[in-house]
Amino acid sequence: MRFIFLIPDFDLGKTWKIQEKIAHLLRLKPLQRKVFLGMRTDVVFGGTLNIMRHCWIARNCGAEAVLATLRGVDTYGDRGIKNLPFIPWDARRKEDVCIVPDYVTSRIDEVEGRAIAYLQVPLHTHADFNYQDPCVSLWTDSPHMEAICNATYPGKAAQIVPNIIDPELFPFIPQSQREPGVLFAFPRKNPEFIDATENAYRALGGKYWRIERIDGLSISELAKEFQRPQGFLASAEVEGCALPPQESMASGIVVVGRQAKGANFCMEQGKTAAIAETPQEAAQRLIELENAEVRDRMSRNAYQAISRYFPDREPTEFWQKIIQQYKSPALTF
Repeated sequence: MRFIFLIPDFDLGKTWKIQEKIAHLLRLKPLQRKVFLGMRTDVVFGGTLNIMRHCWIARNCGAEAVLATLRGVDTYGDRGIKNLPFIPWDARRKEDVCIVPDYVTSRIDEVEGRAIAYLQVPLHTHADFNYQDPCVSLWTDSPHMEAICNATYPGKAAQIVPNIIDPELFPFIPQSQREPGVLFAFPRKNPEFIDATENAYRALGGKYWRIERIDGLSISELAKEFQRPQGFLASAEVEGCALPPQESMASGIVVVGRQAKGANFCMEQGKTAAIAETPQEAAQRLIELENAEVRDRMSRNAYQAISRYFPDREPTEFWQKIIQQYKSPALTF
């Protein structure tokens, strides 16, 4: 028995992107589905990295665990998690346990044995597979997503599984040792919120914080950059596993911004983060976070809260239980 973690191929080629654009512009649903199920991406999303980390933890716990793509080769390089084996999706066996990401859960019906739908993103959560099959289980990552799963898959409980934060990749660095006033933001996640927050902050007379927009970095490049800022602006209206705010907390960076409708469930106002659902609120929070003592206290509280997701804590406990749970080939769920 192996644990097979399905992820997309990383592909910077132009052909599939052209097909995707044509399908979108002309609303050609058959072509859209073909491109979608082709499972190629030119962005390494946090959800994919989280799946890779689960594979890594499972292997550390003694399981035979591999990543699967349609092509079966590592196309990620430095953008992924190193030293994880890859196999073609078609090389799965009946006795394997297949973990399938939310945006291609329709592929679960291809699995002969046991399968797990890993549901991390609200927009990708659909009842497009036989979720009532006793050999199919549901995983998700937050109370917010659990409620969505309950509505989407009535009669089938979803298990909340821990995200995985790597403290070696994102080590804690105190606020006093970071670049004063540097505030990171991801422009691919609601750039309008970022711009409006910046303008509102200036209108309040704020001069301490300066926003740096970060995009297109590999995970190793991002980890290196995360050693610099004092703050992170969470701008997304909807999130999946919401790794950037959690990695910020592990690093000693104060997080200000949106809870993403509950996806950023580790954010607790005034204790582990500065919650702000509008640019005006975010600007006011940034004024409050100009206080060094407030920042230092909040960053240390956040670190303590997020440390539960370090590999040797809840993720390892979770995988030790899962491995025992799936050892019996006759076991159904």
